[in-house]
Amino acid sequence: MSEKLDKGKLGEEYAADFLVRKGYTVLDRNFTSLNSEIDLIVQKGDLLVFVEVRVKANADYGFPETTLTRAKINAIKRGAARYLWNKPKPARVRFDMISIVEYPVFEIVHFEDAFY
Repeated sequence: MSEKLDKGKLGEEYAADFLVRKGYTVLDRNFTSLNSEIDLIVQKGDLLVFVEVRVKANADYGFPETTLTRAKINAIKRGAARYLWNKPKPARVRFDMISIVEYPVFEIVHFEDAFY
């Protein structure tokens, strides 16, 4: 596995642990459909959240959240629609992003309602 994939998987683990500590339940990881991958699908009460995780070693060239493109957002939305296709509809749905910077100080930032 490449170093980039290893870093992404480790970032998803950090993000999942972070969200569980905040009271979310992880329902699915790396859900793929319609040329889309959703890193984490979590739930808290009647809220279903699709989470994109972004990781960078450092912020020398910008923070991870600046790397989320319109194409990736559209792909996540397609995947979310497919995930919900044959499931009971949740009361609320949200799209979040977790940004992780590893160095010089490890930092996780949770952006709720990161996009619509």
